[in-house]
Amino acid sequence: MAKIRKRSWTTKTGERRTAWQLNYVDSDGNLQQKQFGTKRDADDERIRVEGQIARGVHVPDKRSATVADAAKAFLSDFENLVETGKRARITLNGYDQHVRLHLLPFEIANSKISRLNGPDCVNYARELESNRSDDLAQRVFSTFRMIIDYSLGQGCIGSNPAKAVSVRTASGWNTDDEPLDIPPLVTLKKVLQVSSTFDKRGRAEAFVSVLLFQALRASELRALTRRSIVLSNPSPEIQVRRKADRWNNIERVKTKNSIRNVPIGPRTVKALRKWMLACPTSKDGLIFGNGIGKVESYANYYNRLWVPLLIASGIIEGGEPPPFGMHSLRHAGISLWIKNGATPKQVKTWAGHASIQTTWDIYGHLWREYQDERKAAKAAEQALFSR
Repeated sequence: MAKIRKRSWTTKTGERRTAWQLNYVDSDGNLQQKQFGTKRDADDERIRVEGQIARGVHVPDKRSATVADAAKAFLSDFENLVETGKRARITLNGYDQHVRLHLLPFEIANSKISRLNGPDCVNYARELESNRSDDLAQRVFSTFRMIIDYSLGQGCIGSNPAKAVSVRTASGWNTDDEPLDIPPLVTLKKVLQVSSTFDKRGRAEAFVSVLLFQALRASELRALTRRSIVLSNPSPEIQVRRKADRWNNIERVKTKNSIRNVPIGPRTVKALRKWMLACPTSKDGLIFGNGIGKVESYANYYNRLWVPLLIASGIIEGGEPPPFGMHSLRHAGISLWIKNGATPKQVKTWAGHASIQTTWDIYGHLWREYQDERKAAKAAEQALFSR
């Protein structure tokens, strides 16, 4: 039980002073002492401390760092995970940017993490709402929660007060209403036709076919190896396990759901067979590497293959910006899966989405667009009543 006692003393100059001292034993059995200028402040702290001790979540201020210190410790720990290959460096860079640009400049960074409470977290969330975009504010606050969780595990705070707090975003936003950047079919046909004769070795055709028909991310395509491509019958497929980051380092895909096997159609099988006979060999066995078998940069693919391919297709003229990027082929490929009868579960699996909700949020309107509801209702009746 915490106790408060009044103490008085005389300074060297003869001045008489009074203070209120709070004494209590923490959960580890150590005596803690804190001094306050008024009895009311001492009582407030006594109530706070006794409540935390009763719940088993009290952390003495002497053991507590600031939020800024906790953030740096979190980043240092995550760096160790990156070094051991358990996390992606691009993820660490994102967290580091969140801390440097969107946490440290705010007042909460100087707060003792052991004394962090719900109102502190609410105030920080509201500051993010006012000064950052909805998407960025949500991502930064998510990182903030992880920092507090890490500190909880380190014994610097007794609970995570940010878990009950959220960043409010603009209401009425409907993901289905957001237009996807899907090129018209006639444009896709042009790109495919030109890619088949763009280079003698077949690199362009294999590149476009995999991005379009297997809907791979460019980062995943850049890390494909011979071992990850199975062309044997009856089930040719691409096994997605790794990706290349912006610094051309190969690492595991970001999430478990990104690990997947994507079926390959006969046209893509033919294109890959041709290119795999001609592509440079290397120790890593990369299919879409550079001239010496190392990871090719995204910029080189964009500037040296993608843009020239669109120019050759007559879609743009030299100097014009492309109307859509390489990632649009992924959207187009997924839309073709849906149009040809793929279920949400299949699309979620083949696309490597984190959840089926993600799949539905982005592409749900395509199922509604491609499905003839009256035809479906008629077919349901016929299934029972037709002879």
